[in-house]
Amino acid sequence: MAVYLGKGVMGTFGTGPFSSDGALDFLDELAERPPQQRAEVLRHLLGYVLANRDLLYREYFPDEVVASAALVAATLPGGEHLQHRLTQVSDEPSTVILPEPVPDLAASALTALHFVAGPGGPWHQGWTTEIDQAEAQQTIDKLTAILQAANS
Repeated sequence: MAVYLGKGVMGTFGTGPFSSDGALDFLDELAERPPQQRAEVLRHLLGYVLANRDLLYREYFPDEVVASAALVAATLPGGEHLQHRLTQVSDEPSTVILPEPVPDLAASALTALHFVAGPGGPWHQGWTTEIDQAEAQQTIDKLTAILQAANS
């Protein structure tokens, strides 16, 4: 777990998909939506990221994109561990877990994930130890594998 201090902002960043303040804030916002609207919120966010890559760090952040991709992956075969992780980070995990699988979002989630967490991408910037770097890469590798399997 790292702490980011910059421009008067302090935040916690971990190497898991739901291990940062930004990801947890995103989950809280999603939890405020009725379950039937959550997939549409993710669809909109992922589409927005892909159409507005230049707005990274102004309108959205890498940890929100990683969390979004993980929420999609959690609904797919192989994503069960992500559902378990959601139960650990949320008082009411049912308020953030999507009510049904969303395989149609796998392709856009994978593309958005590659944008923020591909080789040398912004998700990989700022990890201060080799262990954190390796754990962050493992997170992305696992998400990528789940999302790719849904696209094949």
